[in-house]
Amino acid sequence: MLEKHGSVAKVAYFEEKPVGQILFYPEESNVANGSPRKDVLVTLCVYNPASSAQKHGIGTKLLQSLILDAKRRRTCLGNKPCKFILVKAFDTGKFLSMPKFFKKNGFLPTPEREELLFLPIEGRYEPASALKEYEPLPEDRNRAVILYGPICQFSYQFAKKVEEQIREVAPNVPIELINEWEKPEESIKRRSNVLTVNAKPIRTFFMDTLRFKEEVRFALGEKRQKARL
Repeated sequence: MLEKHGSVAKVAYFEEKPVGQILFYPEESNVANGSPRKDVLVTLCVYNPASSAQKHGIGTKLLQSLILDAKRRRTCLGNKPCKFILVKAFDTGKFLSMPKFFKKNGFLPTPEREELLFLPIEGRYEPASALKEYEPLPEDRNRAVILYGPICQFSYQFAKKVEEQIREVAPNVPIELINEWEKPEESIKRRSNVLTVNAKPIRTFFMDTLRFKEEVRFALGEKRQKARL
């Protein structure tokens, strides 16, 4: 990534200490995405965990610095124009709400998904090519598959939390965690569904604990009910 695209992060310092970061990358570099768009910059994480450095506008300064670089064509896209910046604004349950933060900085909702926001730079928003519906894979039956990536410090942490909650529901179900950037074919054949249980995509975010566990139980229970017929 660094050799091909250059810098894909910015680090903020406060009182001579590193306290925050913003991570970003060209969408076309994500080979796990079946149809990435060109000249699109993706960012997922603006992170400032240090309590002493919060409420100083550090996250905003990091984001605005990236936006300025995009306008000046000084990002990991090279000297090419950036059409728009894309972000998946999810809530971590900590600190400031990401959707509120990005909307405050001018990002707009996309037509496809509520949590996907964009900021036009030198072009209009282009919808991603529609992915085909996930078709149940025989290898995914009677187990759980969790996809994660290196694009956010929360990704692996969240994957482990998902694993914990599944084990609370079904301790004996095999669970596999897959880095989708190392094995993009695993993501592509699952249509980028980050979690499948018993060959069924799970849509509920794991932080909605009760509904998440209910959906996992339903995915597993439906298989058991059919087995009794």
